[in-house]
Amino acid sequence: MRSKLRSLTVGALLLAGTVLQAAPAEAAVMRPPGSGESCTYSVAADGKYGTGICKNVGDHMIEVKFIFVCGWAPDLESPWIALAPGESDGGHGTCGGTGIGSIIAEVRDL
Repeated sequence: MRSKLRSLTVGALLLAGTVLQAAPAEAAVMRPPGSGESCTYSVAADGKYGTGICKNVGDHMIEVKFIFVCGWAPDLESPWIALAPGESDGGHGTCGGTGIGSIIAEVRDL
């Protein structure tokens, strides 16, 4: 009886460890820009080249990435960019075909 209980306990611990490891590595929650960021977007006159820039006006580190929504072409994404308080940085993209439909910033707190 004792060895059966011990093996059940070990099995439960192994299962719990597996479930905990299955959690996503990106524990930070993505959100649209809020009061801690100031983001601007611009599209060139030809409608195909766009730029997004965000400034961290908050008091903690954030990461930001930009999504360039293209008409008939695949959308583009910039890599995540870490910004300390007071820093600004951005991303850019060129959409072929019908050009850029919109630019979206995603932010996550660090």
